[in-house]
Parts: sequence; C-alpha cells; structure tokens
Amino acid sequence: MKKLVIIGCGNMALTYYPYFKEYFNIVGFAIDSEFKTTNEYMGLPVYNLDNINANLNPETVEFVVAIGFLDMNQVREKIYKRMKKLGYRAAKLQLNAYPNKHGVTIEEGSVILENTSIHINSKIGENTFISTGVNIGHGCIIGNNVWINSGVTIAGDVIIGDNTIIGVGATIGNNIEIASHNFIGAASLIVKNTNKFDTYAIKQTEQLPIKSYDFLKISSLNRNTLRGKNDN
Repeated sequence: MKKLVIIGCGNMALTYYPYFKEYFNIVGFAIDSEFKTTNEYMGLPVYNLDNINANLNPETVEFVVAIGFLDMNQVREKIYKRMKKLGYRAAKLQLNAYPNKHGVTIEEGSVILENTSIHINSKIGENTFISTGVNIGHGCIIGNNVWINSGVTIAGDVIIGDNTIIGVGATIGNNIEIASHNFIGAASLIVKNTNKFDTYAIKQTEQLPIKSYDFLKISSLNRNTLRGKNDN
C-alpha cells in the first residue's frame, strides 16, 4: 500500500480516514502548528505542517487535503499548492471505478465518494471534493478546488469554475457555465450562466402556524377520509 498523510484534524479528516485507510497506509495527520492542539489523532501522530519534511519523505508519502471549504476553498487550495511545492504527490480517491471506462478524467487530489455518477467525457480538476449521490452529466468540466455536496445534479456540458461551492441538492441546467468562486446554496436551481463571485440561495421553507402534533392529526384525518372515499 502507498503511504498517505491526511492534512487536517477536523470533521473532513474524520470523514476521509475510513475511506482512505482501505487503499492507503495512513502514516498520520498534519496541520499548521498554530492550529495544532494534540500530538495524536485517531491513534496516529499529528505532524507540524510547517516542517513536515523533517518527518516524512515526499518520495514515498502522498497527501490529501481534508479541510472544509473555508474562504471559498482558498485555504484548501493554498495547502494543496504548499504540499506540491514541497514535492509531495496528491492522492486521489474515486469510489466508483466505472468512469475510467467512459473517457472520464479525474486529476490529482480529488475525492469522489460513493453513489456518484459521472457520465462520458467529463473532466474533474485537481483538489476537488464530490460528496455522495451526485449526478454529473456528459461532457462536463469541473474545475480545481471545487466543493460539491450530496445530492447535486449537474446536467450535460456544464462548466464549473475553480473554487466554486455547490450546496446539498442543487441543480445545474444543461450547457451552463458557472464562473469561479461562486456559492450555489442548497436546493438552488441554476439555468443561466453566472459571473465570478456570484451567490445564489433560496429562502427557507415557510414555518406553518400550527404545532407539529396538531398537523399530524390533521394529516391523519385527511388520509383516512381519502382512504374511505377510495374504498367506495
């Protein structure tokens, strides 16, 4: 197994760990010394990112950036570039094997979790995270340092610019170009091209002026009434 260091000690590192340990020999975690609060995480050493080459050899150890989308993914991007400059190769994890047969290209450092569908001739850039249950249509180009949350649907021939964040359940229409550094909120529907730094978000579902248990009673009565009509 190849050796791997996970950059980060938070929720994303916790998420990545069980996936990557199936395919890599994880030698530890790393974080900048100013944020380091422990010398051990998940039973493994936590290295200072500031002087990581004093402990790990870039010729034998790969890395993955396990940090959230802080500052429009720019924190992830900066760490990725730092590690590459130090000579480390970025690991990638692709839990669906079949895209390789469909002309799909996935670059270094990208992580694609299970139950995600990527259609023919699509391209995924570097250091991009794609969560579970995402559907990416044919001929799409996903940029570098992109973050795509669960349940997103991207239609065919779509371009997603670098450092863009797409929230849970959002939908992107056909032949759309999403510019770089966009924030597309959960459940958003995008059907036209966007500009750099655009933000899209929908309003929260309206709260009904009724208590939950009263609503359930009314719902049950309506269901029983409809059932009675259907029986006649």
